[in-house]
Amino acid sequence: MAFRRMAILAVMVVLLSACGDGVNGTYEDSMGLTRLRFESGGAVVQSSELGGVERQMRYEVEGDRIRVRHPDVEGAALVLTRMDDNTLSGPMGVTYRRVAD
Repeated sequence: MAFRRMAILAVMVVLLSACGDGVNGTYEDSMGLTRLRFESGGAVVQSSELGGVERQMRYEVEGDRIRVRHPDVEGAALVLTRMDDNTLSGPMGVTYRRVAD
C-alpha cells in the first residue's frame, strides 16, 4: 500500500513539472544586445552588456503570449510571442533565441 502511494506521488510530481510554461531560460536578441532571463515564479531579468544595465521585472504567460511588465510604468508591457520552444518574437521584428545558460 505504501509503495502504491509513493508511485502515485512520483507520477504526480513528474506530471506537474511537465506543466510549466516552458519559458524558463535565457533568450538573446539577434544582435546580441539584450538578454531576457526568465525564471520560475514569474521573474525575468533584462540585461544589456552594451549599457551594463540589469532590470528585474515580472512576466505572465497567456497561451503563446508573454507579457513582460515594466516595473516603473503602470500598464506598460513588452508583449512577446512564442514562435517555438527556442524563439520569441517581439515588436518591430525583434527576435529572441534561447541561448545556453
